[in-house]
Amino acid sequence: MIEVNKQGEVWVFAEQEEGHFAEVPLELLSKGRELADQLGVGLGTVLIGSGVEGMAKTLFEHGSDKVYLVDDAKLAQYQTASYTKAVCHCIEAYKPQILLVGASAIGRDLCPTVASTMKCGLTADCTDLQIGTHIEKRTDTTYENLLYQIRPAFGGNIIATIVNPQRWPQMATVREGVMPMSDREEGRQGEIVRFDPEMVDLVLPLIFHE
Repeated sequence: MIEVNKQGEVWVFAEQEEGHFAEVPLELLSKGRELADQLGVGLGTVLIGSGVEGMAKTLFEHGSDKVYLVDDAKLAQYQTASYTKAVCHCIEAYKPQILLVGASAIGRDLCPTVASTMKCGLTADCTDLQIGTHIEKRTDTTYENLLYQIRPAFGGNIIATIVNPQRWPQMATVREGVMPMSDREEGRQGEIVRFDPEMVDLVLPLIFHE
């Protein structure tokens, strides 16, 4: 968990495999851009892998202001422990207020592990994301500019709106195809922030059983 940081950026986890993005992180950049503009903060992406710096261009052209680049040979293939450590160290260093992750196979594995490690909340499979105000009636406390994490509940019979006023970052996963992808702005540029989260002993050994 990090402290509540109203100046923190909105982040998207830029999931990639073998140098290719799926559609969901690019779709999330469209919604992330909308949320960041409403909050008056920057939009960042977390890009993890080996030899992936050139992929930042696509993220900038889809709306990202900054790319937090964790580039190391040990991160060439996705592993839960190594990617969790990289993402958590980025969060601790730069303190975003929102982190959006695609509800892919990787995202469904990574995001709960990050949330558990950071001791913060997570709403899975959101169908909409908005910014709004929440009043805690028990304490008569008003929380402004929170992320409304909206998703079906009870088999789709109701729509739940979930907020996380204190245990940040506010985290949500979204399935592919839920958010429209914005048009690509050719030539748009941004800032690459290279980040090294102490890669020693980052990858767990593979154990084979006969």
